[in-house]
Amino acid sequence: MTVPDTAVEVLPGGPLRARFAAPASKSVTNRLLAVAALAEGTSRLRHPLVSDDTAAMRRVVQGLGAQVTADADAWTVRGTGGRLKGGGVLEAGLSGTAMRFGVALAALAPSPVTVTGAPPLLRRPVGPLVAALRTLGAEVRDRDGRPPVEAGGGLEGGTVEVDVRASTQFASAILLIAPYTRRGVTLRATGGGAAAYVELTAATAAAWGARITEHGPGCWRVAPTHRYAAADVTVEHDASAAAHLLSLAVATGGDVTVTNAGPTVQPDAGITAVFARMGATAARDGDAVTVSGPAAVAPVGGGIDLSAMPDQVTTVAALAALADGATRITGVAVTRGHETDRLAALAAELGKLGVGVEELPDGLVVHGGAARGPARLATHDDHRLAMAFAALAARVPGVVIEEPWCVRKTYPAFWADLRAAGVAWRPVS
Repeated sequence: MTVPDTAVEVLPGGPLRARFAAPASKSVTNRLLAVAALAEGTSRLRHPLVSDDTAAMRRVVQGLGAQVTADADAWTVRGTGGRLKGGGVLEAGLSGTAMRFGVALAALAPSPVTVTGAPPLLRRPVGPLVAALRTLGAEVRDRDGRPPVEAGGGLEGGTVEVDVRASTQFASAILLIAPYTRRGVTLRATGGGAAAYVELTAATAAAWGARITEHGPGCWRVAPTHRYAAADVTVEHDASAAAHLLSLAVATGGDVTVTNAGPTVQPDAGITAVFARMGATAARDGDAVTVSGPAAVAPVGGGIDLSAMPDQVTTVAALAALADGATRITGVAVTRGHETDRLAALAAELGKLGVGVEELPDGLVVHGGAARGPARLATHDDHRLAMAFAALAARVPGVVIEEPWCVRKTYPAFWADLRAAGVAWRPVS
């Protein structure tokens, strides 16, 4: 059974000693699909992530005229040279990345394209991206700042500010398409956010031939004279998924190695510094990163600002529930608009274990030390909640995780990898 089709109970087995290969990066795979679709010529993406989110991005670029074929370990993408196909409907499923990148790509098409998705996706914000595209000359219509979005007509370019408080994907989407505007783009990202993801986008675009100049913090100039050329690349590991695997060491007091965690600008790679504040140690040997967990998880005095890696609020909150004391997590207001309101969901689900959680406007205070089963934890159709709860359940007996199949969004092999590494779980009704 690769992905469980019922709820699962994780069976604690003491300190975990395990080695994992993390899956390929969702963030990188989807960026590469976008640039390869725009590029002139045929590209090869080796070892991409195969998941629901990347399947959604494949549908988007194929709907705009790119051709994507798959073999055992690579995708071949025949690019459009920026000559995207207009008309039609692009189905982004539950993928916020595919929806936002798809809206920006659709703006380059000669005639309107509609970008939509599953009902939960239609609650996610897109207004700042729509406003930016209008400033750059696109014809765009949304639904009160939410999808579906209709876009098309091409882009003149110019200078634009993008508010990234709700998502840095707004700025990344503009950077990806900027070389295909008529005048180029000067982009300034405002409002904070996880800037490293925008830097990841800029680095990806530059590696494929775009001319991008950084004009101070959060500001880039993209020339219209240098467009993407086809390339043959290997997708790096997913630092966010690796964090969930390494958290098993912190939760159980074991030793977990991710064997393919090479250097990356993905911000979630910084989670090991947070784990150190919770009593763990981390060491690198080439591309392998090993985390050794403490005998007891330590509460973090002074709090943790996760604004650089807000996706990891689920991981840190679950571990904080095991600590004997209070941990304050801040900088993650953006996660209220992710797959679910992650702060409300964490407060509700950890509360089922007897853990006191205070919601803050931009975070949580987790009063750890009292986590007890039995309890059934809802995942709210959120892959990161499911993976974070798995680490918690590897320490606390009697925890059942509902709808575990939501990991298909970014890590379909998660449960199979856990079982192969020695984390026992059983399906329950």
